Amino acid sequence: MEIFRTSDAEQAMQFAQESLKGLHGKDALDLFFNQSMFLQTGVLHSSDCETARNLGIPVWQAGHLGGSIVCFPGDLSICLTTWGDTVPDFGKNCMQACIDALSERHIYLTVDGNDVLARHKKVASWAKSHSISGWVQTVAHFSVTVDVDLIRMLCTKPMNKIPGALKDYGITADELWQRISALTGIKE
Repeated sequence: MEIFRTSDAEQAMQFAQESLKGLHGKDALDLFFNQSMFLQTGVLHSSDCETARNLGIPVWQAGHLGGSIVCFPGDLSICLTTWGDTVPDFGKNCMQACIDALSERHIYLTVDGNDVLARHKKVASWAKSHSISGWVQTVAHFSVTVDVDLIRMLCTKPMNKIPGALKDYGITADELWQRISALTGIKE
């Protein structure tokens, strides 16, 4: 498996796109330890990209049908690309790492579908998409820092879950990756 670790949004998105074309072998893992503001949106209209650009926030449009993700400095986004669904529990294992970190800190949490909520605020989520050509991408995003007002300004889709920040509980992107690595056996 090729593992790519970056703090640059453009590099992370480029690697994910290349992985869908098979340019990194049959299994590729994109670890994005974000260090700046960034907006990722899908093909459906779910964000105000013009406002983001006017604020100097880079925008990346991906090919997924889901909503938008406003990434903040300190956040962790992971994208596993495989030929076929060879790692079916990867997204759930990513969420389990977050659940374990919150549970050890005695933080009230709930799991709502593919989202983890800490004290009723969404702090992590995962999704999976299957391409027509046979590639599968499993993505997980962990909100370490948030600015709810900025998210409301940029996202046009109604907010059903209020965003929360894992840093409020002393959880960092590095800790999450260490936990995910231990659960999945994937090492850098």
